[in-house]
Amino acid sequence: MLQAQKTFEKAAQSIASGLSSYVNPADMYVATGLDTTIRSSKQAINAAQMGYNFTSVADSALGSISENLQRIRELSIQASNGIYSESQVSAMQAEIDQNVEQIKQTLSQANFNGKPTINAVTPENPNAAPTVDFMVGTGSTDMITYDPNVVLGSMSFDVSSPDAAAATLAQVDTMLSDIGSKRGEIGAVQSSLEGAINLQSTNILSYASSLSDIQDTDYVSAIMDLKKSQFTMEAMAKVMKAVMNSQSYVLDLLK
Repeated sequence: MLQAQKTFEKAAQSIASGLSSYVNPADMYVATGLDTTIRSSKQAINAAQMGYNFTSVADSALGSISENLQRIRELSIQASNGIYSESQVSAMQAEIDQNVEQIKQTLSQANFNGKPTINAVTPENPNAAPTVDFMVGTGSTDMITYDPNVVLGSMSFDVSSPDAAAATLAQVDTMLSDIGSKRGEIGAVQSSLEGAINLQSTNILSYASSLSDIQDTDYVSAIMDLKKSQFTMEAMAKVMKAVMNSQSYVLDLLK
C-alpha cells in the first residue's frame, strides 16, 4: 500500500511539473551541462545582437555623413564654375560649413550605450579608438572584432575660388570612397554576427531537444504508473475493508 502510494505521488508530481522523477545521477550531470550550455548560447545571442545594433548605429551615421558629403560635392562642382559672384560663392561656402557642422554633430551622437560607434580620424583628431570585441559563442575565443575608426582627412573645405573648389571636390571624393569602404567592412561584420546568431540558435534547439529527452516527463509512462498505483491502492483498500469486516478478524481482535 505504501509503495503504491509513493509511486502515485511520484507520477502525479512528474505530470504536474513536466520533469521526470526517474532521472539518474549520471543523466542529471549531463542535463546540468546541457542547461549551462543553453544559457551560455542564449547570452551569446544577446551579445551578438547587441553587436549588430552597435554597428547599425555606425552604419546609419556613415550614411548620414555620406549625404552631407554628397551635398558638399555638389556645391564644390557648382563653385568650380567661374560664373558666380562673390556673394553667391560665399553662400555656397556657408552651406558647406553648415554641412560640416552636421557631420561633426552626427559623429558626436553616433553612440550606443554611451560608447562611440564611429571614430573619425582627422588631422584635428589623429588618435585611433580601440577596437570593440563582441562575444558570440560559448568559448572565450568566440569573438568578432569591430574597428570603429574611419580615416576622413581634414574637415576644412574651401570653395572660394575655382581651384580651391576643385581641390575640395577631390578631397570629398576620397572621403566618400573611404566611407564606402568602411560601410562595406561594417556589412561584413554584421554578416558574421548574423551567422553567429543563427549558429547559436541552431545549437540551442539541438541542446534543448537532448535536454528534453533526459529530463522531461514521459507522460504515457507517468499516466500508466499513476493508474496502476491508483488501482493497487483501491484494491488494497477493498481487501483491508473485507478483512476488517470478517467475523474471524473481529474475534481475533476480541481475544
